[in-house]
Parts: sequence; C-alpha cells; structure tokens
Amino acid sequence: MTQHLRRRVLGILALLGCLFGLMVWFGSLAPAPGVGAYPGSEELGTDYDAWVGDQVSLTGMVTDTDPLTISAEYGADEQVRLRVTDAAVDAQQGDSLSVYGVVEPDLTVRSLNAYTVPPGNYLYMYAVSFLAGLWVLGRIIRSWRLDETWSLVPRETPLGIGDFTTQSTQVEDHDA
Repeated sequence: MTQHLRRRVLGILALLGCLFGLMVWFGSLAPAPGVGAYPGSEELGTDYDAWVGDQVSLTGMVTDTDPLTISAEYGADEQVRLRVTDAAVDAQQGDSLSVYGVVEPDLTVRSLNAYTVPPGNYLYMYAVSFLAGLWVLGRIIRSWRLDETWSLVPRETPLGIGDFTTQSTQVEDHDA
C-alpha cells in the first residue's frame, strides 16, 4: 500500500471517528428551549412534573381518538401515554402524531401545532429515498472514475448504457 493511499485511509477513518463522536455528543445534549431544542418524550417520560408549563416537541403513536391520546417511546422500550388537547388534526388510531405544545398537569399536552403522518407514508418515503440513492449512484458511476491513487476524477466522456454491455462482451471474448 502506498504512502499516499495510507494517508487517505487514515484521513477517512479520522473523519468517520469525528462524525461518530459528534453524533454521540449531540445525543447527550440537554434540552434548551431558548435555542429551539425542546424537551421530548425522553424528558417527559423520566421526570414529567419538572416540565409542566414548558413547551415540548414530541412524536408518538395515536392509541385513542376520544380523547386524543398518544404513546411516546423513551428509554429502553418504555412508553409514556399523553393526552393531547386543542389539536386541530383528524388523527386515526395507528397514525404517528407530532405535537408541539405546552406541558399541562396530569399527563396532558396542550397542542400549539400538530400534524399526523399515516403509516403508509413511511414506506413511500423509504422507497423514494432508495430510488433516489440508486439514481445518484448511477450518475456517479457514469460520470466519475477512480484513478490509480484511488482519487475520484471526472470521466472525459460519460459512460452510456452501451458501454456496460460492450465491456461485458469484451471480457467474455477475451476469456475464450
């Protein structure tokens, strides 16, 4: 392995380590409503009374519609059931309800803004994201190549569909 390639691999590993460290650090930050980081289900589930009167932002599964009740997960498979008032949404049982509101006594959240996401929308989101990822990968393969130092460089002429079929038949003819 050349010295240049070693440096590149070490640089990538260092950047991935920094990315992982920043994700862990960000996940450990306490809520700060002054900067838009509102408490969520984790904080309400562990110490509900400490947040009464404060604004909260959380998402939970609708378990009942009369009164509107959500079940929000926190911790290791623990759940807190909250009643949501003043929500101007048509929520159905099984929908995911995102609520921004004020914490009231007796496990109640007074909604200032709320919206639902039907379960089928998640499948659509993942399918579209997967197809978009394949499209981007195809564009990268078509327009870029790796040179001998493992650097990504633009192709002089982008590959076409015919280039893939021609290369595969040339390899088969060469092997014969």
